[in-house]
Amino acid sequence: MTDRIEAYAAFARMMELGSFSAVGRQLGISQSTVSKHIAALESDFGAQLFLRTTRRISPTAEAFRVYEHVQRMLDALESARAAVRGQQPEATGLLRVALPVSLGQSLIVPLLPHFLELNPMMTIEAVLIDGVRDLVAEGFELAIVTASPSEGSTITRTLRVFEWVVVASPTYLSVHTKPEEAIDLEKHDVIRSNGADDTPLNFESENGRQAIRINGRLSTNSDSAAYDLARNGCGIAIVPGWLAEADIASGRIVSLLPDHYLPTIPVSYIYPQTRFLSRRARSFIDFLVARIGQAQRETTS
Repeated sequence: MTDRIEAYAAFARMMELGSFSAVGRQLGISQSTVSKHIAALESDFGAQLFLRTTRRISPTAEAFRVYEHVQRMLDALESARAAVRGQQPEATGLLRVALPVSLGQSLIVPLLPHFLELNPMMTIEAVLIDGVRDLVAEGFELAIVTASPSEGSTITRTLRVFEWVVVASPTYLSVHTKPEEAIDLEKHDVIRSNGADDTPLNFESENGRQAIRINGRLSTNSDSAAYDLARNGCGIAIVPGWLAEADIASGRIVSLLPDHYLPTIPVSYIYPQTRFLSRRARSFIDFLVARIGQAQRETTS
């Protein structure tokens, strides 16, 4: 029975790591033993679980169908062991998670070292990508998004809602009049972070809606780049709050038009509707809810 459990563990790690040698190192067994475990499971299931070539090892459709059941079983076994020891079960294995580029770099990647300290049996592959189309097809167990994927059925839960902020450097404001109304932005160099898109921006305030067209000599397709340009005094930028919160608090950047609002940016975590949510994914979600949720409470208090 112990050998069979080790075989299931080897199979689960093969799905995550894709290498006999990597699985062997993680489980503390030889590469040949890993290969024998996989062969035994294939014989038991009567189906090939991995396609092997000289260059790579790829899971079959049968392997993906089996994986969720195996992971449930391994999680249940770890829970039983932890219960006997009077401990909480540990999250283990590889979590492959998709993160939006700007949000990931600014807000989530800096938290990863602490998360791994709390979960020493886990590894993370954080893929910075904007516009995930299909979680399952792209091999992600979990994604943090600001817009839902266009394909595949997913479950979505909101982590935090951010505001767009209008910012400029003290240097820029020392030689330009500070805008008091949204319409005043039309008189300023506003760095566009949506490329050549000149769609009007609709600001809401207690005085109603103001639709403005921004003007400026600089444009980019990156919120982070627009923010860096604003910090260097090149103009005013309109960027997600996660980029500017720390600099606003320290005074390195100035928040403008605090009583004028653009549509909010909901940041959510999503996972496939048909996919079992592993303990490692739940641990990561709980960690982000605690850290990002705490940040929101501190910002609004």
